[in-house]
Amino acid sequence: MKQNHLNKAIAHKACLCAQGFTQTPGLDFAKTYAPTGRMNSLCTLIAFAASRNLSFHQVDIKSAFLNSPLSETVYLSIPQGLDLDKRKNCLHLNKAIYGLKQAPLAWYQRLRDWLVKVGFVACLLDPCVLHRQGLTPLWLYIHINDIAIFGKDVSLFKKEIAEEFDIKDVGTADPLLGVKINHSEEFVSVNKQHFTKSLLDLYGMSMCKTVLTPLPPNIHLGPAFNEDAQKFERLNVNYRSAIGSINYLSTATQKDLSHEVNSLFQFLEKPGIQHWNSFLHVLKYLKGTQEMGLVYSRGSNEGIRAYTDADWGNCQETRRLVTGFLITFEGGLVI
Repeated sequence: MKQNHLNKAIAHKACLCAQGFTQTPGLDFAKTYAPTGRMNSLCTLIAFAASRNLSFHQVDIKSAFLNSPLSETVYLSIPQGLDLDKRKNCLHLNKAIYGLKQAPLAWYQRLRDWLVKVGFVACLLDPCVLHRQGLTPLWLYIHINDIAIFGKDVSLFKKEIAEEFDIKDVGTADPLLGVKINHSEEFVSVNKQHFTKSLLDLYGMSMCKTVLTPLPPNIHLGPAFNEDAQKFERLNVNYRSAIGSINYLSTATQKDLSHEVNSLFQFLEKPGIQHWNSFLHVLKYLKGTQEMGLVYSRGSNEGIRAYTDADWGNCQETRRLVTGFLITFEGGLVI
């Protein structure tokens, strides 16, 4: 069951899925990597669109993988529900289905080839960002079967893609690929409030008190001693998953967590209770800042600006310096 950002059911998602884990490399598939759009690229496009008052729209391509021809010969066992003798028959796949190792790549190649055919050119640094010149220039951001469209007039492209694929026109993008977008006359702001709320609920921190900093000032995080690590093990929690969740936020709209996430990432192999308490401190900070996000001004023409700084050997373990940087585009933070 597919849910929207309010956790309400909006579509049934059951489909035939292959057992890709039984495929043999070199026989059933070769390459499997399929690019997906980077969050930094999406933020850059939103900043660009806001500064030029472009529209944000989104379309979803239904059953996307089923549009993708296979270059390999793949056979499928008879699934339940088909009245065929499984001992004598099998299915020859002409197109990809969900679960195949190569399905995401096959779909990306299918979509890319069609977009190039209708005049789009892929970005050199991010193959999931494409641009088409013309009377009404368009910019696309691709995340698997979700396509964000930026432009003055996006109706022509929607008509083009609807003739090629079965699509769902989401309309004005809000949320856009999981990012909440708030429009005003002066600016566009984006945040991941829904994801933050679900994260607080998951770890029982929805009613916690808030703090003003992501980590306590002057805190020193070092390797966990055996006793500290044993205390953490008794909690029976997944430290890697927890830090991965806030890392996702830091790469999206909570870029002020970058240093804290980097610090907590250093102890994935042997975390201690101190590291877990530091993670909970980050959640307390998120509780108080969940409605905040990145702001992109309309009509801005500041271009690209970069800022960098470093401390002076403040790491007590290695005495190495830590360098930080940020990049803004049209006045809004993108990296």
